[in-house]
Amino acid sequence: MRRGWWCAGLALLAMWSCGGGPPNPYPAEIVENFVASCRTHADEKNCRCAIDRIERRWSLDEFKAFEARMAAGDVPKEMVDTVADCRGR
Repeated sequence: MRRGWWCAGLALLAMWSCGGGPPNPYPAEIVENFVASCRTHADEKNCRCAIDRIERRWSLDEFKAFEARMAAGDVPKEMVDTVADCRGR
């Protein structure tokens, strides 16, 4: 019985470390709206990289707060830093 739990834990750790799904998956509509908006400034690959990193770092509520700040003209440094290395991928 203990071995089963250990193996399951190891499998989850491997999936997380190998880039499994984001811990904070957003609704598909939010993701697609982000990508569509982003594509006015970057290619789709970079935009998908960006939203993946954002989902991994912030909850949906936190992301919506960032969106509100950006709509007001404030570009949060932590958001820029999170997606910076997606450029040129």
